[in-house]
Amino acid sequence: MQSKTLRDILVLLTIGAALFAGGYFLVREISKSDYDLSYEVSMEQEEELGNLFKDLIWDKYPTVKENYADTALQQIAKRLVNALDSTQYRYQFTIIKSKEINAFTIPGGNIYVFSGLLELAETPEEVAAVLAHEIGHAEKRHVVTRLINEMSLSAVIAVLSGGDPSVLTQMLQSVISNRFSRENEDEADKFALQLLEDAHISPKSMAKFFQKLNDKNLDYNEDLEFMMTHPHSNKRIDRARKYKTRNNFSAEPFSIDWEKVQKSLNAE
Repeated sequence: MQSKTLRDILVLLTIGAALFAGGYFLVREISKSDYDLSYEVSMEQEEELGNLFKDLIWDKYPTVKENYADTALQQIAKRLVNALDSTQYRYQFTIIKSKEINAFTIPGGNIYVFSGLLELAETPEEVAAVLAHEIGHAEKRHVVTRLINEMSLSAVIAVLSGGDPSVLTQMLQSVISNRFSRENEDEADKFALQLLEDAHISPKSMAKFFQKLNDKNLDYNEDLEFMMTHPHSNKRIDRARKYKTRNNFSAEPFSIDWEKVQKSLNAE
């Protein structure tokens, strides 16, 4: 009798363990689908989606090309991209003519900076910090993951198949809003700090620019889009200030006349 009871208990424990294990892996899969779905979209599909967005952006915004500000932006971006260990993207950096203080990344390694942000920045290093942060979002595929979470994978695939153009416009609006999770922002920050160091740019430049944004948030300003969508908490600023570079680190200044950059923007 005792042997049968013991056997029944062992059977129940085995069943319970199996149910627990099944539930654990189910939760892991649900969590993965909620927060990391970029693997569902190939790099080729991401590039195609980025090209669709680029066409909309060209129609929606005037851009700044072939002037000193554009040349300066490309110089800053080139140093950052060259400092990457490896990348699957062919990065493109474009200035949008707008007083709005913003920068955003669309799929396929395409990064846009509003001229208002360049006018607010006081050094090329501050702009480099913003670009490094946006490159972090691109490399971690945060944009694709967020689009799938917000719009669904089927909606993304439908757009790639030539679906409803209004859905594509809605997706672009979501991308420009730049509302990433706190985890995504922290991950992009950490990536950016390391990238700045590797590119021989002081990581403290990130703290300087973000502090500048916080100082301007005395009252709500709808033009400060970048700050409204990228919560620059004191903790994040402090982390950039205290970032420990390698002992042999040395910052290499840019040969860029920043006053000339800002004048060229105003001349457009």
